[in-house]
Formats: sequence, C-alpha cells, structure tokens
Amino acid sequence: MTETENRTGNILGDPRKSLIAMVVPIAIGMIVQSLNNFVDAIWVSGIGTAALAATGVVFPFFFILIGIGNGLGVGASQAIARRIGIGDREGASRVAAQVLVIGVIVGFLITSVFVLFSEPVFQVAGAGAYIDETMAYGVPIMVCAPVYMLSFIFSALLRSEGDAKKSMTIQIAGVVVHMVMDPILIFGLGLGVEGAAIASALSAMMAAAMAYRYYRCGDMYVSLSFKGFRFDRVLDADILRVGFPASLEMILLSISTLFMNIIIGMVDPVKGVAIYTTGWRILDLLMVLAVSFGSALVPISAAAYGQGSYERIKAVYIYALKYGVSIMVVIAVLAMAAAPALVYLFTYTGSAMDLSEEMTRFVRIGCIFLPFSMVGILTSSVFQSVGKGLWSMGATTLRNFIRIPLCYNLAAASSLTLIWWGVTMGEIIGTTIVSVAGLFALRYIRRQIEAMSAQSADR
Repeated sequence: MTETENRTGNILGDPRKSLIAMVVPIAIGMIVQSLNNFVDAIWVSGIGTAALAATGVVFPFFFILIGIGNGLGVGASQAIARRIGIGDREGASRVAAQVLVIGVIVGFLITSVFVLFSEPVFQVAGAGAYIDETMAYGVPIMVCAPVYMLSFIFSALLRSEGDAKKSMTIQIAGVVVHMVMDPILIFGLGLGVEGAAIASALSAMMAAAMAYRYYRCGDMYVSLSFKGFRFDRVLDADILRVGFPASLEMILLSISTLFMNIIIGMVDPVKGVAIYTTGWRILDLLMVLAVSFGSALVPISAAAYGQGSYERIKAVYIYALKYGVSIMVVIAVLAMAAAPALVYLFTYTGSAMDLSEEMTRFVRIGCIFLPFSMVGILTSSVFQSVGKGLWSMGATTLRNFIRIPLCYNLAAASSLTLIWWGVTMGEIIGTTIVSVAGLFALRYIRRQIEAMSAQSADR
C-alpha cells in the first residue's frame, strides 16, 4: 500500500478507526493553535485592559476571516472526499485548484473593504474608548486576509484526503513562529498590540508556505496545478453549496458576538467586554475537542456518502456522539475546578486583576454547556458532509442567536452574571432543538441514499 493510499484509508476504512486516526492529529493541531491564541492574549493582557478589550472588538472580524476560510475549506473538503470515495482523483484535484483561487479573491476583497472603512467599522463595533488600540491590532490582520484564507483552506484540503498529520504539522509550525515573534514584536521592538497582530500574520504565512510545498513536492492524492485554470461552474457550485452556508454561519456567529458585545456594553462597556471575549478564549480552548470531532467527521461521512453507505454515516456519527459527549463532560468538570488558574493567566497584571472574579464565574457557568456543544457541532458536521450546508447554517445560527434575546432581557438587571447564564441557557436550548432535528435528518439521508441506489440499479 502506498503512502497516499494509506492516508486516504483514514476516510475510507472502518468508521471508528477512521475517526480516531483523524481526530487525534486534528485535536493536537487545534489545541496548539488555541494555546497560541491563549499565549497571545496573555502577552496582550500585559499591555493593559484597553489592549485586551481591543482584541475582543477585533476578534469577531477575525472570526469572519476564519469562518470564510474554513467554510470554503469545508465545502472543498466534502467535495474532494466524495470524489475520493468514488476514485475520481482528477476531479478532486480540480476542486482544490478552484477553492484556492476563490479563497485568494475573497481575501483581497476583504482587505480592500477594511483598508477603506476600518475605523468607522470598529467604531460601530464598540471601540470608541480604545479605537487607537483597536486600529493598531485590527488593520494588520485584515490587510493579510488573503494569507489567512490560504492557510485555512490548505489545512482543510489536507484533512479532506485523510492527511490530518500534515495539517497538524503546519499548524504547529505557524504557532511556533507566533509564540517566538509575539514577545519580540510586542515588547522587544515596542510595537505593543500592533506587534501581536504582525506576529499572527507571520504565522499564517508560514503555514500557507509549508502547505503549498507539500502539494508541490509531496506524495499527495490531490495534484495541485493551475495550468490552464478556468472557473468551473459545476465544481464551484459543489464547493459553494456547502462552503457558502458554512462561511455565512461563521459570519453570523461573528455578528452574534458583536451583538453580545453591545449587550454587555450596556452593563459594563470596557471590563464586561474584556471579561466576555477573554473568557470565551478559555471556552474555545475547552471546545477544541468538539471542533476536532466535527472536522474529522466531515470527510469520513462525505466519503461514505459518495460510496452510498448510510450505515457508515450513521456509525461514525453515533460513535462520535457517544465518546465525544463523554469526554466533554470530563473536560467540563475539570475546567470548573481549574477556572481560577486559567483566568489568572489573563489577569496577572495590576490593571487586569479586578477582572478575575467575574471572569472565573463566567468560565464556570460556560462549562455547563460544553457537552451540549459537542452534540451541536457533530450534527452540523453531518449536515455539511452530505451537502446540506443550509441545514448546518440553520442549526449553528439557532444555537448562537437564541442567546441574544435572552441576554438582552437579562441585561436590564445590570448583572453580568445573569448574562453569562443567558449565554449558557441559549446554547442548551438551541442544541436540544438541533439534536432532535438531527434524528429526522438521518432518516432523510437514509431515504435519499436508498433512492440514489435504486436509480443506479435501474440504469
């Protein structure tokens, strides 16, 4: 068996073994990436509360970059994995070229918009009291949007053909660059919060360059070539029918975060936003495993869908739910106990120490919804794997927007703690609805596959 065949076996083999083989390197890469964001926030918190709040204002916009890049990556991933399932190597390679060109074009469009309108956009997002810090951090990141697009899409392409280890490697390499450059640029060269943004951009450049080298020089299933490139409407539609809703759902998540910043600003415009956005970094780190399970599920389930195997789709979904939720319960319990220590990493300076108590409370309350987040993420991933991008977008939007009216009404009591409970209850209610919808969706997928098989038999 060649190395390429061995890698594609990660999405074509036994569903349980495939899931483990994919989840472990994806989780390692994402944990390292989250730790990178963690360390970045720790360095920034040393500058002061205003700088920390500025990163919180910029984060939803950066999340839009992540969302569009990962969304296009998911769209390409399911399209490539289905072609791997039927042995169409040329088609898989053409999908990869299409999505990379689309990603670069979208990246330049985002850069153009922010070059022209960055200050008024950040002002609307609530950065009035610390607009200088927000501009210093936000502009370098948004200018490098095409680079971020490439790094996110390349990681998804590597996972789509079962090579999660290489995806992990480029993530770790980027993190090393970021962690080394952060203190040098922030404190050594005195660039402050702007240095943190530049370090982030350099790490994305490293990741994109390594991934491109893999495809140009490595033994990959997908052959990357742009010779004679032209847009293909059929392939682009295949990518975007999942990629567009996946990107849009991430954008909607960013919008929900902006709404939350505004709602929290009604209670405490500086400290409240700093607590929420920084505390969410901790929760993001704790949710890495759930995201890893979801990322692994997409290509495995998509390959099974390409093969017309409903039983493989159901088996990997149930297996992921069973073990994923159990692990998240353990993580939630441990994180509740360790919350003060985790929060201390962001509140070790004099100007941030008074955030500690409320941030600890937020993290502990947020831990309650962690097992529910696993269910929601896995269900959305199954939807994406079978080309139902709008289903996934609807599920994710429901889980995240249902908290807005809850928190808005609770903000009237001028209590940040009540808002934290609103966030948690919104996630639990939304995920409960999504999980019920997922059961009906599995039945629909089974009937669809049976109908496809019947049509093939009649030909």
